[in-house]
Amino acid sequence: MSNIALVAAALFATMAFRRFHSYHNETFDLAFYARLVWGLGFGDYHNPLVGAHLLGLHASWVLIPLGWLGRVLPIVPMMLALQAVCVAGAGVPLARIAARRIGHPSAQYLTLFVWLLHPVVVNLASYEFHPSALALLPLTVALDYLDRRMPRQAVIAMLFAVACREDVALVCALIGAVMAAAPKTRALGLKVFAGGLGYFALYLFVVAPHYLPRAGSLQLHYGHLGNSPAEVALSLLRHPLATLKSFVTPARALYLPRMLLPVAFLPLLKPRWLLPAMAPVAINLLSQFPTAVQVHSHYSAFVVPFVVLSAIHGAARVMVIGAIHAERYGLVAALAVTAGTVHMQHRAGSLPGLGRHHLQAAYTRDARANSLDAVAALLAPEQIVAGPDYLLPHIAERRELHRYQPPMRNRVDVLVLSAEHRNLHTGTQEIWRNTEEEQLRQALLQPNYGVYRVVGDYLLLRRNWEHRTYARGRYVDFEPDSALHAAHTEVGASLIIAGWGMTPIAHGTRVTVLVVPRETWPIDLGFELGWGPMREADQHPQPEQTYAFLPFDGVFLPNEVRVGEVARTSVEVPATPNELRAHGVYFGARRIDGSRLNRDSLHWTPLR
Repeated sequence: MSNIALVAAALFATMAFRRFHSYHNETFDLAFYARLVWGLGFGDYHNPLVGAHLLGLHASWVLIPLGWLGRVLPIVPMMLALQAVCVAGAGVPLARIAARRIGHPSAQYLTLFVWLLHPVVVNLASYEFHPSALALLPLTVALDYLDRRMPRQAVIAMLFAVACREDVALVCALIGAVMAAAPKTRALGLKVFAGGLGYFALYLFVVAPHYLPRAGSLQLHYGHLGNSPAEVALSLLRHPLATLKSFVTPARALYLPRMLLPVAFLPLLKPRWLLPAMAPVAINLLSQFPTAVQVHSHYSAFVVPFVVLSAIHGAARVMVIGAIHAERYGLVAALAVTAGTVHMQHRAGSLPGLGRHHLQAAYTRDARANSLDAVAALLAPEQIVAGPDYLLPHIAERRELHRYQPPMRNRVDVLVLSAEHRNLHTGTQEIWRNTEEEQLRQALLQPNYGVYRVVGDYLLLRRNWEHRTYARGRYVDFEPDSALHAAHTEVGASLIIAGWGMTPIAHGTRVTVLVVPRETWPIDLGFELGWGPMREADQHPQPEQTYAFLPFDGVFLPNEVRVGEVARTSVEVPATPNELRAHGVYFGARRIDGSRLNRDSLHWTPLR
């Protein structure tokens, strides 16, 4: 069993490494904990990503020794490897319980199979990082000790689990309640119940309020109930029925059935060990965060061990009920569990070759990875950086870094902006007016930041960098280009075309246009090229083919071009020079709503 778990851990770790190295961690959890662990290695308990102290996030004491290890080991690989081992290894104690309770030689292997294929387990072990994942191993070890009638050793294991996150204490309190139901462990169980409940309450109502960030996970999940733990608790006490009624949704109604489906609902035959799972279940059902009740979400990490444990007890009861035909009854139960496990992994899992949510592209290095490797190499360790979530884990080992979420309120040295969204709207007018582009324009408009480098789809802005520096020699103040022929074509009252030219490229043609502002241009100016036969469309003739693009590669804002200055802009269109010449090339200057830059200009101006 241990060898199987080790192989699974290697698979999970490989998936996590590949996703990390290909820059496809789309949420910020890995960066969040990587920065926290790095800081703890130097005695820094503050996390700049959320602007809060460690105790305002979670009581994850286990991260402190990880911080010490992080001074000699690569932090992110260490975290991901440890997480994979803890999650995969947590199935082994459960398998041992199955071997004792069910007695059949195959029971332990089926239990490990069920554990390793559960969507929560696969997702938790192979994506991002969460301290709750580290708690699973000591938690299942504690359950194994209890099954072996070793309650004191179980309590020690539970202490290790509680060191990973404060909400594990609530789970352990309910384990204590289960222990208290048995006469031999009643006294110890009551102590565990009181200790776990007291620790959780102490953190939640006394410690955390002093350290909570202004906007954090509490507001994200339970902001509809209150702005502090006390307000949330009072809201539930004052309006329990109204609160529960507001949360009766199909997703929540199906949450528990989906969690029980992989084990063929066997826990319902002997549900005693489902009690500890009720704490995370209630926490998830009360959350307004959409993924809290998804069957593959890491929020259900503490539900799965008790579902599997209860299924073991349920299967044992099936064997007892079967009596003479125990083997036959057990086989039916095993087949049902196998079918449920495989079905749910296919429906909601991410295991290669089986899970429907496994996307090979998320584990493959692409243009994003190559560009961001180059970006990370440009960032000095002492610089304060803000960037997209998937970049942050790679640059987390620094005193200060931030998520880029416009408007940017933190003072940073370098701002890394993604322009990947432009690839989705290439050639269409959506390239001017989508939400991401509007945010990018606003970032470029900031007075204290200017573009100093462009790497692939990423723009690097430096504080106190003059806006026109990057544009000089590229878009303005450039050397004359003999490949362009001069022209003087007025496009309304605001723009003159001073020249243009075409250059063949591998997949079409690069068209370059020299433009001159006669008055200051708006920042939302967009350009279009058209070619092919002119046809009647809407209220004006339209070329058969049109291609919208951003002036100056979307790097230099149009309003920065000075009145009377010659500026150069280029675009690559999917047509050969001969196709462009066949019916002529047309130019259009637009606002983001598609209207003409000037009312008196033609909708399409021929380039001659």
